[in-house]
Amino acid sequence: MLAIYRELEGRGPRAGQALGEVDAVSTAPLHTHHSMRWPPETRLGTWALSLSGVALGGTIALAVAFSAGLESAESFSDNWVLTAAGVGILVSAAASAVTGLMAVIRRHDHSWSVVSAAGVGVLLTAVSLQQVAEGLGWLSG
Repeated sequence: MLAIYRELEGRGPRAGQALGEVDAVSTAPLHTHHSMRWPPETRLGTWALSLSGVALGGTIALAVAFSAGLESAESFSDNWVLTAAGVGILVSAAASAVTGLMAVIRRHDHSWSVVSAAGVGVLLTAVSLQQVAEGLGWLSG
């Protein structure tokens, strides 16, 4: 009973422990809340964020070029610049998805930017592959 009173009063064995330290009696940490941070914590996370930015920037630039009427193409062989841009966007989006997932799963980098970069990479890869499938006529019924 005296030990409980000392802990409540601030003079017991837990009084000097900071948040995040492990209790001597149990192996559970005293503070189990882990918040997600914004900046990437690993090198793979930084790569995922950079590749996602390249893919997203390329997609936006290509969309602006199409909407402004600067570029037009009916098929892949019409304009090699558009084909190269599409391949570059697809490769960077797929690489962003792979490195982002590796950073989250293997390196335990659970920052917001890495999780969102992996999501953007997966989304842009799926959209790019859908466009390629349409262009090749695989989706036409």
